[in-house]
Amino acid sequence: MALNIKDPETEKAVRTLAKRRGLSLTEAVRQAVSSELGKDELSGDEKARRIAESKLWLAEFYKKYDIKPAERSLTKDEMDDIIGYDENGMW
Repeated sequence: MALNIKDPETEKAVRTLAKRRGLSLTEAVRQAVSSELGKDELSGDEKARRIAESKLWLAEFYKKYDIKPAERSLTKDEMDDIIGYDENGMW
């Protein structure tokens, strides 16, 4: 499967990276994307810690401001209605 980069700035950046590192264009893209994806990954323990920390913060926030948690989340359509978007995304 081919990747067609139509943005001249992006193409120049990939070519610069490849030249600096002595890589093919494909390998330059592979390494850059792998590096960025690696930054997004968290260990299972870190994810669990952050979730627990967030839940604790939220519980304290609700208690501090005497807020009753919502019984359900709004749907996208309900949110769009509140904002005033129509079927074309305009208000």
